[in-house]
Amino acid sequence: MLEFIIGIILGILFFGGLYLTVGKLNEVKNPSFLVIFSFIIRMVILLGGLFYLSKKGYQAILLALMGIVLVKFIMIFMVNKPSEKATKRGD
Repeated sequence: MLEFIIGIILGILFFGGLYLTVGKLNEVKNPSFLVIFSFIIRMVILLGGLFYLSKKGYQAILLALMGIVLVKFIMIFMVNKPSEKATKRGD
């Protein structure tokens, strides 16, 4: 069960970092550097966490991946949720 929670945390870090990166693209001078740097940092954290869990066996990795996928679907739902202003205007 701890592995599932670690997967949720890794998913929040990965997809939350992606969300923040995409939100900052219009504000930076060199967006390609931001995307590449963010990708490398997010992957190092994610793969480091999965490597740590790999010492406990493949079941731990599967539980962590289930947590990561759960966070992915939650983030997709949260990002695609229409805002109240758009709903009231009829957009």
